[in-house]
Amino acid sequence: MILVAFTQSGIAAKEMRTNWKVCLLIWLTLAAARLNAQTLMSHAAGTNSKFSNGAELSNLLREPLLGGMVAQGAASTYNADSLYRYIDGGADLYLLYEFKTLLHQNFKNGATDVTADIYEMGDREDAFGIYSSERSTSYRFLPIGAEGYRGKGILNFSQGQYYVKLSGSGLNADALLDQLARLLSSRMGGSRALPALFADFPHEHRLPHSEQYIKKDPLGHGFLAPAYVATYVQGREQMKLLVSVANDGPAAKLRAEQLARHFKQTGQEASAPDLGENGMRGSNSFEGQMIACTRGRYLLVLFDPGQNGAAILKTAAQTLR
Repeated sequence: MILVAFTQSGIAAKEMRTNWKVCLLIWLTLAAARLNAQTLMSHAAGTNSKFSNGAELSNLLREPLLGGMVAQGAASTYNADSLYRYIDGGADLYLLYEFKTLLHQNFKNGATDVTADIYEMGDREDAFGIYSSERSTSYRFLPIGAEGYRGKGILNFSQGQYYVKLSGSGLNADALLDQLARLLSSRMGGSRALPALFADFPHEHRLPHSEQYIKKDPLGHGFLAPAYVATYVQGREQMKLLVSVANDGPAAKLRAEQLARHFKQTGQEASAPDLGENGMRGSNSFEGQMIACTRGRYLLVLFDPGQNGAAILKTAAQTLR
């Protein structure tokens, strides 16, 4: 408590106003100090939480392991402050998707070496977001987790809040990766589905394994974040559907207005009521053509719509809930 005494005489009104301002400044300083202390305590609690998450991740790799794999030394654990030591240059992208903990463990089976990297992200969307940012539709996909793929000496998949990256070399390495991946998926449990919103995307003409979750700056536009994206193919036409998720209808309309303003400034834009609520058509030299509309809290944008894009956009608007 701060006590300020004033004498009843000899103090001018101006001095009283000055002292009042000093009192207010001191009070604000103390309030800021208290807030800073609370922030530090929260940070400390977050550090302990990361440690406990590391322990939970280690449990996923507990013995017995299939295929006779034997852990080589203790596992390494990385948090948000130390991830750059393991993937210097790539850590920022993981942090963008609310990275929590990485468990890194090497195994050996005779002359075969296997490495397991298990990333725990913020939630299912975040795990799928970082996974989908690193995969291509041309990969060889597997029915594991929400989605997974393999190549020579690698097997990666996303499941729940986890992103798993396995690699191996030597005799029967691919078979060992497959066994380890299925064991991890079983131990993780939980949902093996893509982020829920993709279930409401039109299935017809959707390119398999083209789904993406983009948490920040979709297509370079911060006002569109977060967004769910999928590619559609009709004949030789390939279109990209982006669904920007706002808090509510008015916020979605605001995003539509920002998109319209962007295309007016960089190319051309015109209202298109036939496409639906807040419908528009636009084009510029670097993003090409687009059509868009809103539905509830969603802003739907279809790039390179071609001749049949309007039908896909309208169908998407009807199926989104």
